[in-house]
Amino acid sequence: MKSLVVGMGFGQLYKDVLLGMRAEVITVDPFRVADFTSVEAAIAVHGQFDTANICVPNHMHEEIARAVAPYCKIVFVEKPGLRTAQDWINLVEQFPYTRFMMVKNNQYRTEIKRFKSLADQATLVSIQWDNKNRIPNPGSWFTDKSKAFGGVSRDLIPHMLSYYCVLTDWRNGTTQSAMARQCFELDDIVDSDYGTVNRDGVYDVDDLCELEYITSNNVQWTLGADWKNDHKDDIGISFGSKNSAVRFDLGLCPEEAYQSMIATAWDNITNDKFWLEQFDQDVWIHEQIENL
Repeated sequence: MKSLVVGMGFGQLYKDVLLGMRAEVITVDPFRVADFTSVEAAIAVHGQFDTANICVPNHMHEEIARAVAPYCKIVFVEKPGLRTAQDWINLVEQFPYTRFMMVKNNQYRTEIKRFKSLADQATLVSIQWDNKNRIPNPGSWFTDKSKAFGGVSRDLIPHMLSYYCVLTDWRNGTTQSAMARQCFELDDIVDSDYGTVNRDGVYDVDDLCELEYITSNNVQWTLGADWKNDHKDDIGISFGSKNSAVRFDLGLCPEEAYQSMIATAWDNITNDKFWLEQFDQDVWIHEQIENL
């Protein structure tokens, strides 16, 4: 497999994952160490690729996806995909011979089968991603709505929606409530492991978000995330019923799940049913975060 990785910040993870799969990896980044400084230069030398992973800032996703699509069999776009659901539809329809997937790596964790069994028996499921201080590079493009399209609703909530899609009958669920709120200003924020504060930058995005759904079998789902709460880091999923409750720590997604996602997509490259399901989920996830 010959793979293109564009953006060597988070893209370094994909490079490692792909090398672990014995892929030939070509990297692009104009600012970090990479094989090429532009997509055009990489295409000029290598011509065609089996896969591409787009790991650039959110507002550049669509531009890069369109640039690489004619030369790739599968294009993986890092969450949150594009600005709107219609933008995603337009992209997929414009390049009918290229497969597109918004990254949904958590669907490929080894625990998913067990989680699905528990979800089928539960009356209440809660996925929570609480962070003591996780705001990514405050004052950078991450916290500028014109470039990131949103805050925690575009950063963490897509992961939780991908869990919802794989663990239940997402097509027949009903939205009960949806909330996204900005709780902090740039002056409230200090440096963290996730970045240094740029005091001259912009901070105009949501940093707290919660969604509630009722499924067709009457299970209540709550998906909640924050970037900063000043008291705890806690990523977990809980399954509750009338007589019991069980909770699992999730932590960050392991590399094996990324490998499984890429391998599964590659194995199904000619399976139209697989790609229609990806398209439907990706459009729905876009719609959920677009409406916050």
